[in-house]
This record gives sequence, C-alpha cells and structure tokens, in this order.
Amino acid sequence: MKTRDIHFLIMMAVVIGFLVILSMTGRQRFLTQTPPHLSAASDAECFSCHGDGKQFPMTEEHPLRKKNCRQCHRFKKS
Repeated sequence: MKTRDIHFLIMMAVVIGFLVILSMTGRQRFLTQTPPHLSAASDAECFSCHGDGKQFPMTEEHPLRKKNCRQCHRFKKS
C-alpha cells in the first residue's frame, strides 16, 4: 500500500468518526404529548405560550433559523 492510500484511509476514518460524534451529541427536540402541543397547528399557536412575556418563553439561545416550529420540533414515533 502506498503512503497516499494510508493517508486517505486515515482521513476517512477521522471524518467518519467526527460525523458519528456529531450525530450522537445532538439534542432531541421532541414535543411533549400534552393537549396544547397535540392541537397546535400553526406557529401562532406555539408563540401563544412560548412568545416573549408568556408563560413558557423561549430562551435567548433558541435559534430561529427555520420558517416554522415543526421543522425542528417533532412528536416521538409511537
């Protein structure tokens, strides 16, 4: 085996290891199975409880990168 091939295999192992670590450290973003979450059909309903000054406001570090809440937050598969 050539040195170039060994370097390639080492880099592939590093990349795959890095991707495995990233996949294992992600937070689960499942919605709780409560009636308000089960019936919420729009972002307006989400922000009625999770908006600024509401009962359960979002924290400052919550990213609003997506267009709607359900792109990140899902129900657990039964």
